[in-house]
Amino acid sequence: MPALPWIDGEPASADEQYLAMASRLPLRSHLAIPGFLRDTLRIRRQLARAPGMIGYGLKADLVAKTFWTYSVWRDEDSMAAFARSEPHATIMKRLRPRMGESRFSTTTVAGDAIPRTWAEMSEPVR
Repeated sequence: MPALPWIDGEPASADEQYLAMASRLPLRSHLAIPGFLRDTLRIRRQLARAPGMIGYGLKADLVAKTFWTYSVWRDEDSMAAFARSEPHATIMKRLRPRMGESRFSTTTVAGDAIPRTWAEMSEPVR
């Protein structure tokens, strides 16, 4: 499955700092992939209307049962509000038993340096 292209949210200002979050999400079984993909569609719809969302990307390696996400947020509060809201909160609780050891990384990024290619995005969670 090819990586989904970078999706822009709210406009970023070149001279502002934003919160970037990268994740590596391995599944325990190939049987979990269809449900994960279905849930991904629901979360993408949520992201499209999430306050403070600057942009995001998703990449999948179905053979390895591993997914990567990269998102940029106005600030930590907007990212935390998204994570606590539905459907993300319920989906994450349901997926935990189906997940392997996930990795998450956050950093700050300037608006004029927001990565939009997977070579740039996946570095923090390889």
